[in-house]
Amino acid sequence: MPNEGRAVAGGSLRRRLLTRMFVVLGVVTLILFLFVRTYAREAADSAYDQLLSASALSIADAVRVENGAITVDLPYSSLSVLGTARHDRVFYKVMAPGGLIVTGYEDLPGATVHDDTPVFQNAVYSDAPVRIAVTGRFISGVARSGWVTVVVAQTREARDLLASRLVANSFAPIAFAVVVGALLLWFGVRQALAPLGLLESLIRARPPQDFSPIDAPVPTEVGQLLAAINQLMIRFKANLDSTQSFLADAAHQIRTPLAALRSQAELARREADVERLRNRVERIHRNAVEASELTTQLLNHATVVHRAEAVQPQVVDLDALLRQIVQQMAGRPDAPPIALAREPAEGDALLHGDPVTLREALTNLLDNAVKYGGANPIEVLVRPGTGDFGPLVEIADRGPGIPDGEKSKVFERFSRGRLSKGIAGSGLGLSIAAAVAEAHNAALSLLDRPGGGLVVRLEFPAPAQPGEGTANGVPAGRRLLPLILFLLLAGALTLTAAGPAWALEPVVYPASASPTPAGGTERLRIDAATDRPAIEPLIRDFQRENPTVTIEFREMNTGELYDSVVKRAAGDVPDLVISSASGLQVKLVNDGHARRYSSPATEALPDWANWRSAAFGFTQEPAAIVYNRDLVPAEDVPRSREDLIHLLRDRKERYRGRVVTYNVEESGIGYLFATQDSVLTSQFWQLADALGENQARQMCCTSDMVDAIERGETYIGYNLLGSYARERQIRGAPIGIVLPSDYTLVMTRVALIPQRASAPDLAGRFIDYLLSERGQSVVAGSTAFYSIQPTVGGPMSATHLQEEMRGPTQRIGLGPALLVYMDHLKRARFLQQWKAFLHQP
Repeated sequence: MPNEGRAVAGGSLRRRLLTRMFVVLGVVTLILFLFVRTYAREAADSAYDQLLSASALSIADAVRVENGAITVDLPYSSLSVLGTARHDRVFYKVMAPGGLIVTGYEDLPGATVHDDTPVFQNAVYSDAPVRIAVTGRFISGVARSGWVTVVVAQTREARDLLASRLVANSFAPIAFAVVVGALLLWFGVRQALAPLGLLESLIRARPPQDFSPIDAPVPTEVGQLLAAINQLMIRFKANLDSTQSFLADAAHQIRTPLAALRSQAELARREADVERLRNRVERIHRNAVEASELTTQLLNHATVVHRAEAVQPQVVDLDALLRQIVQQMAGRPDAPPIALAREPAEGDALLHGDPVTLREALTNLLDNAVKYGGANPIEVLVRPGTGDFGPLVEIADRGPGIPDGEKSKVFERFSRGRLSKGIAGSGLGLSIAAAVAEAHNAALSLLDRPGGGLVVRLEFPAPAQPGEGTANGVPAGRRLLPLILFLLLAGALTLTAAGPAWALEPVVYPASASPTPAGGTERLRIDAATDRPAIEPLIRDFQRENPTVTIEFREMNTGELYDSVVKRAAGDVPDLVISSASGLQVKLVNDGHARRYSSPATEALPDWANWRSAAFGFTQEPAAIVYNRDLVPAEDVPRSREDLIHLLRDRKERYRGRVVTYNVEESGIGYLFATQDSVLTSQFWQLADALGENQARQMCCTSDMVDAIERGETYIGYNLLGSYARERQIRGAPIGIVLPSDYTLVMTRVALIPQRASAPDLAGRFIDYLLSERGQSVVAGSTAFYSIQPTVGGPMSATHLQEEMRGPTQRIGLGPALLVYMDHLKRARFLQQWKAFLHQP
């Protein structure tokens, strides 16, 4: 049964063989996979690097010297070309000679270059891996001529997606071949190992006492195994014979003193002479002692062998153990003086071992010294272990010693030296000590003692080095504790100082249901650049669906809204941000201030209304020409931008001061519409000039402009949000709406969840509501916005908007192209031109 247990523990040969083959197959597969993945990554990088290079070169071409300073008019195409990778964030910077920042992200990696050939590198920026293109452009005409460096970076999501698809398509045939190969290996190994089954049946069928060689027709490889088995059987037979011989020797060794004891006892029974009887009794006693010692040594030898395999080691003090043995040995009547010494006197002679077998070994060694040393003193030396040496024990006597030729032989069982004749012994003492030394990885040696005698040395291995758990006696965790406490305190002070500066009074919509024992109320904070009356129907309906939710609503302009996410302390950041300034919302996502959220509702959005699963558009809001129907004759109503230019130039006296548009410096949505117009039409600056000649008014908000048109203070409004005008029209105001026939800009109001939001799950639930059929029905029926979902009905439905469209639709999609006009130099240049055309100081 034990043999079967060991066979099971050894495992299956078939399993081992298959495992090794599968490991080799797996390694080859892994190498192929790594090769394919590397190739796919390089191919994806090569494809997207072309776009990255084009973006960097287009920015470099826009670098100019104006008024003795280097500036750059960021081309719209420079970042829009990177928008083909829908989910990638983009970053850029432009550096003047010497490394001074002209514009862009100052901390973006990328060193200065002195060449116009794009150089690519990988880095990590804004907690994301990015691919960077660096190129240069030589500039003169400034105080310090030299190379301007342009750096453009793009996150790797689209590249990695393309690489993954290439890997999947390329590796699929390899994976199929690997699976087929594995099946063939399994069948092949099974057939190849069939001869082993035959060999097993032959071995099982043999009689127990049959140790003759096995003769069977097997393959060459199995034949080698069969030859080894036959040799093993021969060795087993030899070991069996040796064991039988040992048992016979042991029986003989015990039988001799027992036979002598018996014969002496029988003679003593018949002996009448008292003196001779005493001699007989002494012989009987001597034979009994010899038999007892031999039996004890045999039992001790068996005990040592057993404990060497079964007993767990423990800490043993050699010094204390030897004192006990010396004290016990000194009590014998035939014992000479025994001196126990330590060298050096300091230190503990400790080791890990079995105290029982160590006691037996040292007792045997000291007993031999007493037997063979006669009346001469015996010296016992103990040396504690150090970092380089283990504990050591030496026992020195003045006996006859052991010749060099016999020193290795005396460690064998029942073997004794020539000089031991006449001294009682079994020949097992040194054999036991050698077995104990081997079990403790110690060295047992016999040395000649100067002046005559023998030195028995037992040297143990050096102790294991302690682990390094501390530094300078102080745990690493404890050393970091003051730093952690300092950072926590500094953070708390920062939050305390920053909080009140951003405090705004919210409008609170309390939960309509009291908390239940199973769960309390939830609180959602929304900051929005949206008129509260326009979004209030959505908040109320959401609470009807979620009656345990309390909502805090803060209304602010787009700039304040952007700062509320970027600059506020963590505890004062809103849970949801809603804004009509798509560019600022995209910048929040691009700069890593928004967290991703994915659900069936967000996945169903069109690409132009969902960027990186972080910015979500939930409305459609066209930019319209709005007019007062009572004050603008039908023949004067402009149907396109060209019509508006002609009207303003041909009817200056009537419409001077009666046209209104956004103040693009203050209004995020106005700036968005104006910049998009400048990209889409070459007539934009002509229109701006016509507005300036007619002293057009500028206002910050759509509602204020619609109010002015309704009251007759202004007659025509350009690029107003048509959704607000449509709502006022439904309520009976004399408002006319024109969606320009040349093209109509359509923006979307964008919702996102800040990265540091306190209730992101609840914010995600609100986004899902906004995109749901119920939420979109409220948008289409009760708000100033057009719905984005085409399946709902209502006066502000997507279907109604589509019916009103008379020309091409230009949707302002969410993506990196919107970042172009977020650049501070680009914005400053655009606003400067705008003011110049509108004759503003």
